[in-house]
Amino acid sequence: MAAYGTVKVKVFIHEANPGEEDGAVGTMARDINDYVVSLDSTNNEVLSITHTALRGDRVLTMVVGGT
Repeated sequence: MAAYGTVKVKVFIHEANPGEEDGAVGTMARDINDYVVSLDSTNNEVLSITHTALRGDRVLTMVVGGT
């Protein structure tokens, strides 16, 4: 079995509204940006960011970080 070290997974669910990473807290762009910036670049580089559409106008975003 492979040793994956430390893996962190964060899931966000937001309304699919346009936004900027320096916009209001609680918007998709800002929350995802803040989380990525908070990762330790030595031990938790971003491995993947994926999105999927949910019912209505919501979007699920999953950010996986680790070594």
